[in-house]
Amino acid sequence: MASGIDPAGLSRSLEEAMGLLSQVPGSPTAQPDGTDEQDDRATPAVDQMTGRGTGGNGLVEAEVSAFGALQTLVIDPSLSRGGTGAIAEYVLEAVQAAQADERARRAELTAAAHVDTVALSQQLARVSEDAFRGLQQMIGDLDVATRRMGQR
Repeated sequence: MASGIDPAGLSRSLEEAMGLLSQVPGSPTAQPDGTDEQDDRATPAVDQMTGRGTGGNGLVEAEVSAFGALQTLVIDPSLSRGGTGAIAEYVLEAVQAAQADERARRAELTAAAHVDTVALSQQLARVSEDAFRGLQQMIGDLDVATRRMGQR
């Protein structure tokens, strides 16, 4: 049975994507100086990927991980006298400040790493499309084989 899958083309696309990914310092595929060991200096510290912010003049402190997921929230007990509306406002203020801090840190790290995110995104999209087309063809081939087996 002839298959319409081009394994060489998919393999080539994957290799190109992995090549782009390997240029990103701190990525699992990064191999500086052609070695297999990862350069610790290229790996951003957890502190660099964490955003911090405050609200209510420092009475609320928030910390978010990479891409803005809330990790810690500290609310000064004196805020309980201000009511839930004030607490909610200050929490929102602190979380938004922490998320803005994380975005700024991430942008700075990305720029410092000289990552061509546009090229990387385009290549990964092509790899995804190639893989999807290949899977569709495989499903079609399996369907044809199943029908043939059912006719015997």
